[in-house]
Amino acid sequence: MKTSTPLSLVDQSRSESAFGRLMHFWRKTLGLSQEQLSEDLGVSTRHISFLETGRSQPSRLVAGALAECFGLSARDRAYLLTAAGFSADQSVFETPELAVWMNKSMQNAMARAEPEPAFALDNFGRVISVNRAWLAFFLPRVDPALLEAPNMYELVMNPNGLRPYLHNGTALSCGLALYLTMETLQSDSPEGWAMLARLEAAGALPDNWPQLARRLIHTSDYPLALNTGEGIVNLTVYNDTLSSTSQLVQPRLLIGRIYRDDNRRVVSDAELAAVPEDHPLLYRQLLRAGSLPDK
Repeated sequence: MKTSTPLSLVDQSRSESAFGRLMHFWRKTLGLSQEQLSEDLGVSTRHISFLETGRSQPSRLVAGALAECFGLSARDRAYLLTAAGFSADQSVFETPELAVWMNKSMQNAMARAEPEPAFALDNFGRVISVNRAWLAFFLPRVDPALLEAPNMYELVMNPNGLRPYLHNGTALSCGLALYLTMETLQSDSPEGWAMLARLEAAGALPDNWPQLARRLIHTSDYPLALNTGEGIVNLTVYNDTLSSTSQLVQPRLLIGRIYRDDNRRVVSDAELAAVPEDHPLLYRQLLRAGSLPDK
């Protein structure tokens, strides 16, 4: 049942289709008739009407052309494409101003987390930047080769990474692999496929991992049960999305923080002091608008 709204432009649309409602809103906002829009797109007025009422579904080409015709921002283009059933195809770093804002927010979030580990990832697990405590935690525990082009999922799941230290390694690896698989299937990203292939080649997953993973409860946060000299230390990784557009636009940045469940420090002052000041990952910046570091 349609709810009432004080926004007359929205209220005029009777479409049962989210795409149709968005299309109607932007057409009315820009003062375009269906005839004008059909001429701009090179389609029939009847097709425009059917798209707005939900009787027809747009192709990706038509949805993208509508976004261009309406002059939509990255965020609003993402809403339109997602409503049409397609993944968003623009970066949150559409302008230099957004890249500056993202860098500032990313660096501030990690600095505020000190002396606890914090890091920034894209949605395929590539490590963009880390704070000093993150390096203090990972440097003594993982193969240095994994830090040359680090991926958080690989650091956790690879036998040369954290995996031998984790009491809950199998369940955690299965859950993270399922998340990465869903992201990859949805986007068909070469980065995602490459990482899944690397994890498989490294023997990071049991053969029946999809069956194991589907039984798990999946949240954005996950536990690390770390085997140490003092026994099992329970940590939790808390993740937040850093984006001007929630989770619609790619790439997303995830800001992660690692805390001990008993509220004690994850790393000591001595471990922090051992971190080299010139480590390339330490508070690394995004390179430019629309670009993530290659390494």
